[in-house]
Amino acid sequence: MVEVQIRSERMNEIAEKGYAAHYKYKQEGEKEDNLENWINRLQEALENPSLNAVDFVEQFKLNLYAQEIFVFTPAGELKSLPKGATSLDFAFHIHTEVGMRTRGARVNGKLVPLSHELKSGDQVEVITSDSSKPNANWLNYTTTARARAKIKSALKEDRKLIAEEGKEVLRRKLKQLKITLNESSVNDLVRYFNLKTSLDLFYRVGIGSIDNTMLKEFASSRSNALVSFIKNKISRKQTISKEQLEKDEITSNYDSLVFGKEEEKLDYKLSNCCNPIPGDDVFGFLTVSEGIKVHKHNCPNALSLQSNYAYRIMPAKWIDSSQQEYATEIRISGIDHMGLVNDITKVISNNLHVNMKSLSFETDDGVFSGKIKLIVKNKALLKKILDNLKKINGIDKVSRV
Repeated sequence: MVEVQIRSERMNEIAEKGYAAHYKYKQEGEKEDNLENWINRLQEALENPSLNAVDFVEQFKLNLYAQEIFVFTPAGELKSLPKGATSLDFAFHIHTEVGMRTRGARVNGKLVPLSHELKSGDQVEVITSDSSKPNANWLNYTTTARARAKIKSALKEDRKLIAEEGKEVLRRKLKQLKITLNESSVNDLVRYFNLKTSLDLFYRVGIGSIDNTMLKEFASSRSNALVSFIKNKISRKQTISKEQLEKDEITSNYDSLVFGKEEEKLDYKLSNCCNPIPGDDVFGFLTVSEGIKVHKHNCPNALSLQSNYAYRIMPAKWIDSSQQEYATEIRISGIDHMGLVNDITKVISNNLHVNMKSLSFETDDGVFSGKIKLIVKNKALLKKILDNLKKINGIDKVSRV
């Protein structure tokens, strides 16, 4: 008896080498298959040093089980993304540099927000600008592991640059107070402001949350040696180790809980069933008689509450109040002249830590009035903007609403 096996080239590859070896097999000129693309994305996530274990597992599960959508580039090239992906996810899927410089997007010829959820069959065009760069809000606009990891990495680098600038600002300000910036003074400052690392200190000086008044108070307490000695004895604060002090990271002191997309501060109670603590992933549940109760995402009751009472669920998260951004409105008035709006926007845009949400002006026989909505990190930064606006020729009055 003679046994004859007839196999195609693909069948032979699988029979001789198995599926694991075969997945890379492609016909000549064939593009990368979906499995190879998926493995490349997985490798990218594993090699990302800024991704912690919890984030990795969550994003891995999301990308593993998510249904796919298929969208087109302006050139007609087909791209696959997880269901729920946004226009910003698409930009990072094309290339990291494209994502980093994204300014906007057009879907099927119409301008859409970066948070726009894509659907199968959409044609997506990414609008880029050399002046664009990631900000913290981008994390709310993305769902894919690749995009979120790249944005987090860019924000981390941006915070380090601000910290470097803050170190030089701190050096100048301490010099005016006759204090030398060295390991000892940095140690004292970190302890005085209840921080963890020197980068925490420099970053907060850089964004203005530690201002001149606070530094003067520190200098005053430091100059009184007797009071300082007694305070240290009472508080028994230990000297921070050099290794901890020089740690290359900016930490977050989760001291405030906010709710919803607007990140509002509301009254709440911590639930006894899971006892959440600052830093946990949490959500708010609107009860009938006890107001908002906060539960952890992995609370034993979470699944039941979210499935049976979805309309009562409120998004919530812990934040570092020293790094929180606030919405504010400014009113300005004065004498109208050519180029005034340009002068005003220059003052605001030249500040690296201010985001302008809206701008409106009205003129009446040469006199103008206007409103500007801004997102700022702290009161000191807002005061600096108000002072700079008052210096513009033609502006008579600047006030905070």
